[in-house]
Amino acid sequence: MKKIIIALVLVSTFFASCVDEKYYTESKDCNILVFDIEGQISNRIITGSPSDTGFVEIGIPISMNYNNLSVSSAKFSPLAKPDKDALKIKDFSNDVVFTITAEDDNVSKVWKVRVFYTDAPLQLAYSNMKSWTIAKDENGNEIKIGPTYAYFPGQANVFSPWQNGARANTLAGFFSVNPKPSVENADYASMETKLYSTGALMNSAIVTGALFTGKFMYNSTYLPGIGSDPNPRKMVNLGTPFYQKPKEVKFKMRYKAGEVMKDGKNKVILENDPEGRPSKDSCEIYFLLQNRNLDANKFYRVATAWLRTGDEIGSFETETGFVEITLPFIYGEPNAQTLIENPYMKIGGVRGEVIFYKFTPNGQTYDISQANEAYAPSNSPVDNIIVLMSSSAYGDKFWGAPGSRLDVKDIEFIY
Repeated sequence: MKKIIIALVLVSTFFASCVDEKYYTESKDCNILVFDIEGQISNRIITGSPSDTGFVEIGIPISMNYNNLSVSSAKFSPLAKPDKDALKIKDFSNDVVFTITAEDDNVSKVWKVRVFYTDAPLQLAYSNMKSWTIAKDENGNEIKIGPTYAYFPGQANVFSPWQNGARANTLAGFFSVNPKPSVENADYASMETKLYSTGALMNSAIVTGALFTGKFMYNSTYLPGIGSDPNPRKMVNLGTPFYQKPKEVKFKMRYKAGEVMKDGKNKVILENDPEGRPSKDSCEIYFLLQNRNLDANKFYRVATAWLRTGDEIGSFETETGFVEITLPFIYGEPNAQTLIENPYMKIGGVRGEVIFYKFTPNGQTYDISQANEAYAPSNSPVDNIIVLMSSSAYGDKFWGAPGSRLDVKDIEFIY
C-alpha cells in the first residue's frame, strides 16, 4: 500500500511539474531544443530572435561520412510541428532546412542544420569544472526544484560531454552534484552522498553524487520500488565520442568518506555483512577508452585508468585543500598483478557490479541492452570515452555513507 501511495505522489508531482502558465494558451514557440548526431564532437544551437533563422551547428570527425549520418535525438518546442522527420535524415552534405510551426499554427520559423568536419579535441570540454550552465533533461527542459536549478558543466546551448542524475534528484528534493564555491564563481565539481529517508520505502534511501560523460535518460520504469524493471543503470547512457590515446590523466581532488555505511533501506551495513557488501564507503573515479565500431554487439575497452579508495585525500578545511592525482592509462588487458591489487578494474568489476548498457535509437525512444565487453588490442583506435566520478563507489546500488564527499577539478589528459 505504501508503494502505491508513493507512486501516486510521484506521478502527481511529475505532472504538476510539467504544467506551467503556457499550458492554458497555445504556444508560439517553434524552436529546436535538441538535435544530436551519433559521433558528434561539437554541437551548438543558435536560436536568435523569433523572426531570425535558427541554426544548429554540428562538428563531426573526418572519419564520418556526410552522406550517411544518424540523428540520435531531435526535440522541438512542445507541440510544435517540423515539416520533416529528423530521425530519417541521413544526408547532411548540404544544410538541412526545417520549417517548424508552433502549436498555434500561426507562427513558424526556419531552422538550418549545418554539419562540418572538425579536429578531434585533445581534452574533454569543460573538464576544468569552472564553467556551468542550467541543466536540461533529454527533452531540452530545464531541471529545477522550486526556484533552485540543477547545473551541468558547460555553456547554454553548446554540447557538453558532462551530465549527472539531476532529473532523478528532483524526486528526493535536493541535488547531489553542484558547482562550488558557487555557480558564479565555480572552481570545482562537488559530489555528495546524502540520505533520502523517504526513499527507504523504495529501497533508494542513499542518493549518491556522480558526474559522468553521457546522458541521463529518466524513465520511471527503472525506478526501484515502483518501476516494472527496477534498474537505475538503464537510465544512464554512459560515454561520449573521443578519438585520442593519452598516456595519463591528471586531476585535482579531495575526498572524505561518511562515517556509517547504509543500504537503500536505510539499514546499516555491518562489517561482517552476510552478502559481502562493503561496510566502509569509497569514492570511484574511472576513465575508460573504448572502441565501439570493431563489433556492433560489443564495447571494446582499449585502455583503463581507475581509482577507487576509501582513504581521506586532501582537506575540506580550506578551498585550497586539493591534491593532484595522476593515473596512467593501461592499454589492453591489465596484467594479473594489477587485477589482484585492483580487482574492480577488470571487465565486470570485482563482483560483476560494473555493468554498461547499449542504447540504440528506435524512433523517439531507445532499445536498451546489456553491453558485452571485451579487451581490445592495445593498438586499436579510440572512438569513445566513459568517465565517471562518484562520491560512493556502489551508489548505483544505493549503498553509501551519508556525508561522503568528492570534489574534483582541472582534469587534463597527458600525451
